[in-house]
Amino acid sequence: MTKRIIAPHPQVRETLLIQWQSILEILAEFMEVPVALIMSLTKDEFTVFAKNESSLNPFNVGDTDRCHNSGLYCERVINTNQRLFVNNALESDEWCKNPDIEFNLVNYLGFPLHWPNGDIFGTLCVLDTKAHQYTDKQERLMVQFRNMIEVNLELLEKNLKLENLSKNLEYLANTDELTDIWNRRAFIAESEKELQRAVRNEHPVCLLMLDIDDFKLINDQFGHEVGDEVLKLFCHGIMAIKRSYDIFGRIGGEEFAILLPETKQTEAVELAERIREKVANIFFHTQQQKVGITVSIGVCQLTPLDTVLSGLNKADKILYTAKRAGKNQVQNQLTD
Repeated sequence: MTKRIIAPHPQVRETLLIQWQSILEILAEFMEVPVALIMSLTKDEFTVFAKNESSLNPFNVGDTDRCHNSGLYCERVINTNQRLFVNNALESDEWCKNPDIEFNLVNYLGFPLHWPNGDIFGTLCVLDTKAHQYTDKQERLMVQFRNMIEVNLELLEKNLKLENLSKNLEYLANTDELTDIWNRRAFIAESEKELQRAVRNEHPVCLLMLDIDDFKLINDQFGHEVGDEVLKLFCHGIMAIKRSYDIFGRIGGEEFAILLPETKQTEAVELAERIREKVANIFFHTQQQKVGITVSIGVCQLTPLDTVLSGLNKADKILYTAKRAGKNQVQNQLTD
């Protein structure tokens, strides 16, 4: 039995519920029954996905039942992948464990619902408290509604694929391919949002510029593949020490930046020192050699007049005072 997890966008799900409830209202009236349901199958559970709004319908959207040896009519439909008609469940020992009998729902007609590739979505069914047959016209209408719902499922699947594709494209557009952190464009965009929020709330925000010392020598001596691995290790180390709400991005080459919300300059310097110490303990083993790295960091607190770009420019100038002063250190102000 094939199962899927149903996770459409909330707006898509709401649209489906409105459309499917209308179908169920018409179906219940035409079939002359108190209950019409669309049941979905998710992780071995049946869930009431949609229902008609009759006061005689005892079910609520979101109600669930286990589908393993449950005795439910719907489980038989799923297991056989076929139409099921039960005229009167009370006349058969087969249905004595069916929970629906508690509501005196002894009459059932249901059809399986499928995703476009044939996987089971769930069932479309009607239930009644009295035994009776359905006319050919009634069954044909139910089949037509089943077909309409499956067309909706096809559109839903296409929508989900487009949504996932959009998310993947957004991720690729915003992420540095090598290090899997924000790229320059995304870093600036995300940081600008945070900076504007900080200005509105009059909260401090700081910016770190980081540059791996003598990175060109690593590339020249060991090759760009080793250089790439060093960059990955560096980012992994930063991710392990930065706070969850700090914004970390690759600005270019071996230059990186971290925006620190809710952070005063003294606190930013302390964090920068922890990062510097962490990086100094990173080693990459290659060609029976141990390659170590260090980082120089410039720290600046942004003002309400700053943009992220002007802040990057300030922090970059401070960074290069650290470079001129001997590297592997943190600076928080310009020096002559």
